[in-house]
Amino acid sequence: MQQSIDLLRHKLGDIYPPGEISGLTRMIFEALCNYTPTDILLHKDTILSEDIHRKIECIADRLSRQEPIQYILGFADFCGYRFDVAPGVLIPRPETAELVTLIIRGNKGKRLCIADLGTGSGCIAVTLALALPLSQVEAWELSPAALDIAERNARKLNARVRFVQRDILRDNVAELPGESLDIIVSNPPYIRACERADMSDNVLAYEPHEALFVPDENPLLFYEKMARDGMYLLKPGGMLYFEINETQGQNCAHMLESTGYERVGIVKDLYGKDRFITATKPYRHG
Repeated sequence: MQQSIDLLRHKLGDIYPPGEISGLTRMIFEALCNYTPTDILLHKDTILSEDIHRKIECIADRLSRQEPIQYILGFADFCGYRFDVAPGVLIPRPETAELVTLIIRGNKGKRLCIADLGTGSGCIAVTLALALPLSQVEAWELSPAALDIAERNARKLNARVRFVQRDILRDNVAELPGESLDIIVSNPPYIRACERADMSDNVLAYEPHEALFVPDENPLLFYEKMARDGMYLLKPGGMLYFEINETQGQNCAHMLESTGYERVGIVKDLYGKDRFITATKPYRHG
């Protein structure tokens, strides 16, 4: 096994920092050998089969081209669950797990109707369905490939989610039942084209750009449409929960207030960045 560990360090040493190589090594041995980090320490002198060593060589080659480990292994961990992922589906992020935790914390035990707009791998919708079992959860997604993976994740984790192929930017929600939702949640594309230079190569080369980028001149493109749709779809007192670009918190808050929402709040992530925004559809007066 030490031979395989040395191979990974040699192949990846010029690309990833040592701590990240150690993390990647743990993930690889867990996936291929079902080893825990303790097992790796205890079994360093174990001779791996030729088949396993060849697989590790192949993984090392792909990692050296900066392909994300989640696509190579075919899964990503999120909120304590393992979600299938593949090229064409955004890899779930820790920040998005914070968004899900925020929703769960504020709605435990409630019987709600929730829609996740632009579900991707289904990580938000599936986790909410499992954590809020009294609620009805639906998930919208334009990409057939992403929908297929999201539905597979729901089946695998035994989560009750209704999946719908829908274009959140272009579909007319007036055809849907009004005031039928308690919560709309979304992690839409929000990275401006001008921010590409700050992004890592493994994201730019492998993850779906349609799930990442918005035009520089219209960074709130998705939020504006979802805010308008929310005024029709949400029940009075219903809430929006969005993940946002850290640079757009105040702009998004002003937009939501001008659309008619109340109690608009910006929530920071664990790194102290403006990462989430919540807003409430007002009750009718008079």
